[in-house]
Parts: sequence; structure tokens; C-alpha cells
Amino acid sequence: MSEYKRKNKDTAGYQILCILAVIDGDFDPREGKVIVDFMTEHFPLGGNLESADEELSITHIDDYPILLQKCAEDFYADSNEKERLELIDFALKLLAADERVDEEENTLINKLYQYWDVT
Repeated sequence: MSEYKRKNKDTAGYQILCILAVIDGDFDPREGKVIVDFMTEHFPLGGNLESADEELSITHIDDYPILLQKCAEDFYADSNEKERLELIDFALKLLAADERVDEEENTLINKLYQYWDVT
């Protein structure tokens, strides 16, 4: 992975959801809709996500758990508890969107709960 730069919460949240959507090796359009819904609801002005997409495209899938942890830390630093719980709600919707939760998805969502000390 290249040198890491701290992200703002919109970029970090976007990447968290994208990682959860692709970690099982299959991106379902229903998962994409959840990501769009999250961004539209929480960041209506949008943001420059080109660099976020580029970082995801050059990060090997084996390194996604590391990137997820860094994004979780960045999101945590810029958010309050309500915002974190809302992102987790969208993450759960994303995991359910394709009507199956794979082991990789389950592992990462549980890590997100741990990083943010959500019970």
C-alpha cells in the first residue's frame, strides 16, 4: 500500500462501505444502491471520491482489512456516536442487500463494531 493520508469522514465512510461491498469478491448493484443512499443522505453536496476510488482500485483485496481499520479510525476521529451508529446501520443494510452475509463480510463488520466499541 502507498503512503497513507488521513481521510475526512465522508471519504472514510464511503470507503468502509465500498470495502464491505467487495470483500466477498462480488459487487452486487443492490449494495451499490446502499452506498449511494448513504452518501446522498449524509453528504448531499458530495465530495471528491475519485482519489478514494483510486486508492481502493490499487489496494490489494488482502489489504482491505487494514484499510478498513484506518478508515474506521479516521471516521471515528471526525464523527460523533450518532454518526457512527448511522454508518453501521447502512453497513448492515449493505451486507443484507444481496441476501447473504459471507464470512469476510461478517468478520469486517464485527471489526468495525470493535474499533468503535459498539455493543
